[in-house]
Amino acid sequence: MKIEWSTQARRDLKAIHDFIGRDSEHYAKLQVERLISRVESAARMPSRGHRVHELMECDLREVHEGGYRIIYHHDAERFQVVTIIHMKQRFTRRRLR
Repeated sequence: MKIEWSTQARRDLKAIHDFIGRDSEHYAKLQVERLISRVESAARMPSRGHRVHELMECDLREVHEGGYRIIYHHDAERFQVVTIIHMKQRFTRRRLR
């Protein structure tokens, strides 16, 4: 299955790296690698993730890695990472734009 990263998800990944990197470049790189690995794992079995409770009417799912929620959409041919947010952040529809 093809994995696609939305513009928002790419920005999120960079922001996570930059935030952690202020203290440790090593741990920033490690966290990003873990998130990417989790995305690759989820893409192999996309229905394993659970529905996003804030938007039950949408066909969005999520998996967790560390303290982060990886929110995605999938169909038979593609797996799209929509956004990545910290679990302490509030998720709103604005992140879907």
